[in-house]
Amino acid sequence: MAVKQNGVLATFVPGVTPYSNLRTSSVVTPTAFNFYTVPAATLVSGRLFIANDTGSAASVDVAIVEQTDCLQLDAPGNQPGAPSDFGAFSFAENSYTTSVYIEGAVTGTFQVGEQVTWTNTGLPSAYQSVTATVHYFDVANNKLWLRNMSHPLAMEVAGDTTVTGGTSGATISAGPSYAGSGGTNGHSGIVRYYDSNLGRIYFNNYEHKNNLNYKVLGQVGELINEQNNVVARSQSFNSAPVATTMTRYAAAGNTTPTTEFIDAGNTELLIASVTQVQAQQYLVKSKSIADNEHLELNGLVLGPGQSLFVSSAAAVSCTLMGFEEVAEIPS
Repeated sequence: MAVKQNGVLATFVPGVTPYSNLRTSSVVTPTAFNFYTVPAATLVSGRLFIANDTGSAASVDVAIVEQTDCLQLDAPGNQPGAPSDFGAFSFAENSYTTSVYIEGAVTGTFQVGEQVTWTNTGLPSAYQSVTATVHYFDVANNKLWLRNMSHPLAMEVAGDTTVTGGTSGATISAGPSYAGSGGTNGHSGIVRYYDSNLGRIYFNNYEHKNNLNYKVLGQVGELINEQNNVVARSQSFNSAPVATTMTRYAAAGNTTPTTEFIDAGNTELLIASVTQVQAQQYLVKSKSIADNEHLELNGLVLGPGQSLFVSSAAAVSCTLMGFEEVAEIPS
């Protein structure tokens, strides 16, 4: 196999390495992060070196994950229809899901997959012309579910606004002139896997960025920078983790309803909790590293879409060293 990259592939220091997002001007320095993801059609072999020079012992967790967020559904009995188990719901692997919607006055019929546009003059000038993709149109309830919004706060509009379908010409209007209307600042992304026994969605967030841009995960352009600039790629982080509540903007007053994601059958499902990693994904858990010592995990092999996750309350230095190689993908 041909080598794409070699040497230092990514670095991360818990509590020091920052990430940002378009939802806030504040910079976050997380103590846990999914900081490297294997690109499409690539295999990685390498080692993770964690050095502790913090002045005291440090405890670290390391995991191999395939998601940015684990979304735990609320109990089946609390969901629409009150089914007996989580098998009543479905999410296809590598399909989209979303918690972004707008409710209002509708003309015409939106088409799934079409691009919609509107204007929000309350956003920075570069983002005022907003775009998104139609995920589902709930005709009965005048509710339009959207994904891949060009700005996550695009629904926060002071006055009336009208969203227009680029193909259908349909419109949905919300604001003070439209009673009961409103829209959310939810999240959208790709379902890596749905565990129908436990009701758990392994979710890749559209707003995440490590060495890859999750807006185009698995597609051409997912690499943040050109090859041979891997250290720079590993430091340009974005993240906006999913929460169990979201803001619904409305002229009558903003509210914070429980976050709902929509499944393949267009059922609106309540989220009970959100985590970054699950127990079965850990390589090491609560591993103690003495001051001026290091932990070295050798022989790591990761495939496309798999990510390295590190968590520590201490500012240990985490360095992934290895090879990115072109993988042969079965036809």
